[in-house]
Amino acid sequence: MRTYDAKAVAGLERRYATPQVIDQRKRFCAILAPRPGETGLDVGCGPGYLACDMAAEVAPGGRIVAIDRSPDSVASAAALVARRGLAGVVEVRAGDAQDLDFPDGSFDFVAATQVYCHVPDVARAINEAARVLRKGGRLAVLDSDWDMCAWESGDHARMRRMLAARQLRFEHAHLPCELHRLFREAGLALAGVQAFALIETRYDPDSFGAEILQSTRDAALKYGVPAAEVEAWEQDLRARGADGEWFFCLDRFVFTATK
Repeated sequence: MRTYDAKAVAGLERRYATPQVIDQRKRFCAILAPRPGETGLDVGCGPGYLACDMAAEVAPGGRIVAIDRSPDSVASAAALVARRGLAGVVEVRAGDAQDLDFPDGSFDFVAATQVYCHVPDVARAINEAARVLRKGGRLAVLDSDWDMCAWESGDHARMRRMLAARQLRFEHAHLPCELHRLFREAGLALAGVQAFALIETRYDPDSFGAEILQSTRDAALKYGVPAAEVEAWEQDLRARGADGEWFFCLDRFVFTATK
């Protein structure tokens, strides 16, 4: 299971600050619909942006617990909570999605965004989420099928090799295809599925598509794509940005279930 170090957490912070992901959090919160007075769990909270957004929804009287197995993520999330003056609403602590350290029926909702794709035993993690939900509680999971990621490229065969290497970063690169079955096996009832796309038609160095160029490059080099091919791929994409030919798209899915 991947653990984010300080450098990786800094990359997440940049990614989560992109307009596309800010909009994604708004969409996710609208689907999950946290209510005042509720208690929620953010599994794999990363830098803590979603936990802070949900804190505003459960006030007054509610509470968010945010967990992550990465010490650097926990530190980053705790710092964000402190900066936003939410220490009385959001508790940040170390935790593992596969072994939630909470009693049965502790939460009104559990949220997991782009987390379960990194969890080796995802069935166990979803069973744990179901266990800590109260009767009538809800689980919301946002994840991607990385076959549904595309940049415009002058060499589509090379692009497929780059994306195939990126998929190796994940334990489950195609998790949305499995989620409805995993919910059912955990005793949860599927409540709904929604899809939306992150789409970019112009290059912006602060965009999500531009931000993940580096992590895609790193994955390709790690998993055996020749360095010259990786360099040519990156030069092609950045040149297209300069020429106004940039296109990026990633489909995202939000599955919700009730106990």
